Amino acid sequence: MPKRMITLIYPQALIKEPVIYRLAREFKLIPNIRRARVTEQAGEVMLELDGEEEALNKGIAYLAGLGIRVEPTPEKGR
Repeated sequence: MPKRMITLIYPQALIKEPVIYRLAREFKLIPNIRRARVTEQAGEVMLELDGEEEALNKGIAYLAGLGIRVEPTPEKGR
């Protein structure tokens, strides 16, 4: 299965929402949180996603549609 490393930048309104859970459940993706920093004003999560290519694309589009900035993150050592 393909893997993709991304960084999510959350707006304040979504910090308390279970978006990673919903992403995993709705798109059958396996998330691995590699790093996270969350404050009351913003959240940043480096996430490795494992799943089918089409599901990865749809899941990332879903996150962007919620107002989360999604940035590709290069993996070290690859």
